[in-house]
Amino acid sequence: LLDHPDQLAALRADPDGLIDGAVEEMLRYDGPVQHATYRFARTDLEIGGTLIEAGSSVVVALAAADRDPSRFADPDLFDIRRPAQGHVAFGHGIHFCLGAPLARMEGRIAIRSLLARFPTLAPTPDTSADWLPGTLMRGVTRLPLRW
Repeated sequence: LLDHPDQLAALRADPDGLIDGAVEEMLRYDGPVQHATYRFARTDLEIGGTLIEAGSSVVVALAAADRDPSRFADPDLFDIRRPAQGHVAFGHGIHFCLGAPLARMEGRIAIRSLLARFPTLAPTPDTSADWLPGTLMRGVTRLPLRW
């Protein structure tokens, strides 16, 4: 939200109407899990013109799937009014996160409370976030802010 001030302003103006969409868009646009755990092909299959042989390991890039232009119009645009279309930030099928409803609820409560308590919250000028190392989880270890 801080990287998209127009979206932040819209959410501040209508938190009740936009909070659900904002949480879903944050999950789609920059979700907390970038890659699923390794999977193994049970049979030979072809995906996008690439042959994957039975027994081969496969890494599913959830973050890339949530930016798929065949699934999401203008996928690199952060838009809290985007119609919910089923991102895969929590996985899919038998690998869908059982905690997804709780995480969504926590997200709604946390974002709404943060914006209400700190109405002038903004990034600290000339600083940047420190991100967790690695490729599995996405998140910050340090986020300089002012209010």
